[in-house]
Amino acid sequence: MLVWVDWRIMDAGEFSQLQKLEVINCPKLTGELPKKVPALVRLEIRGCPELVASLPRTTSIREIVLDRCQEVGLEWQCVSYVEKLQISGFSNLEEFPRELVTLRNLQVLSVVECPERLSFPEGMMRVNDLKRLNVWSCPKLVLPLSLEMSHCYTSLERLTLSGCWSLKSLPLDLFPKLSFLEIYDCKNFETLLIPDGIELQNLRMLSISRCNNMVSFPCRELPAPNMSLLRVWDCEKLKALPERMHTLLPSLWRLYLSNCPEIESFPEGGLPSKLNSISIRNCKKLAGGRRDWGLQTLPSLTDFSLGGESEDVVESFPEERLLPSTLTRLTIYNMPNLKSLNKRGLQLLCSLKCIEIWNCHQLQFLPEEGLPTSLIMLNIKNCPLLKSRYRREEGEEWRKIAHVPVINMDGEAFIDQVYLGPAGRHGFPNFMAVGYVSPPRLGDSDVEVIGYPEFS
Repeated sequence: MLVWVDWRIMDAGEFSQLQKLEVINCPKLTGELPKKVPALVRLEIRGCPELVASLPRTTSIREIVLDRCQEVGLEWQCVSYVEKLQISGFSNLEEFPRELVTLRNLQVLSVVECPERLSFPEGMMRVNDLKRLNVWSCPKLVLPLSLEMSHCYTSLERLTLSGCWSLKSLPLDLFPKLSFLEIYDCKNFETLLIPDGIELQNLRMLSISRCNNMVSFPCRELPAPNMSLLRVWDCEKLKALPERMHTLLPSLWRLYLSNCPEIESFPEGGLPSKLNSISIRNCKKLAGGRRDWGLQTLPSLTDFSLGGESEDVVESFPEERLLPSTLTRLTIYNMPNLKSLNKRGLQLLCSLKCIEIWNCHQLQFLPEEGLPTSLIMLNIKNCPLLKSRYRREEGEEWRKIAHVPVINMDGEAFIDQVYLGPAGRHGFPNFMAVGYVSPPRLGDSDVEVIGYPEFS
């Protein structure tokens, strides 16, 4: 509707049954919106910069999305029962209208790409039902975080702050119900603040990414007894993980570390015993000290991946007794000096079901005695020397892997040596159809690509 200029409403102008109204990419539209929409539940306006209009007056509306339509009047009294609100692309917005505090049913608020110094009106965070706050690309955001706000975030459960360059610290005691916290691309962020004696009982997931001024965790500890997932990515100055993780994070189930070159070791006392999945990528100092990891003492560890360079030269991996015998999945990738898989290190992994090897250009040899007999999946991608040796039937070493039921070699999938065509997105054809189920994993896209919020 690139040439649509005006909305001409005939007769009484009432849309009595209309529940969903979307006006998208109408750059010339200037006229008003329909006003008589008594059943309207969802309103979305995107890419209508010339539209000078007021929001419809209706108590039925529950979701509003406003994107690049900053001439639309933000008059919240007429939509006081809205539950989900997204505002994006308002380039001149400096303060939300004070009437925003009247949205007593608001549960999800998302603010995206508002580049000016943006502040919330006094009392905004006292909205009783606000459970999710998402802020993307608002570099001058002023988030009220004083002690006087201690009773204002009591219902918030999920908080995402991305591209908020004014944020330097975050006092977590202001968020007693917070279960999900993501801080991404906040280049001046330095630390979390946790007062002595405070336990983050409800925090389940913490993700900190691309915060290159963060040096340490608060008081070097993170008391979150129910946290199950910790992700730390692209924090180039971070020198250490939280201390006493084995006691302060007893429920930790997944740990993902990437591009943290200054982290040298896991904390004294080791890692939590419930850890099921560990991923380490481009952490040179940490990888160099792998012989002191103590992972063989973790009784629940089943999924482990290592990628990137190490402070030492890794030509053979994994070393003997580096990994626990409980491991069922091993992923090795982007290791430029790796030439062989360690025979003894693999033989001790008697529960291993899946091996994935990606982008190891110098890797030539799998163990002479073959892979563990427990193995049911082998995925090799972009390892040219390995492929030439172990190509099905043609490779001189094919017989050493032929017993593995499921093999994917650069996208060509075989099950019990029967060719099934190109492998799917996740490396293998339909696992469920053949009875092989891959454990759930969190891919790179889940942690590195931050999309705009979606209402769900």
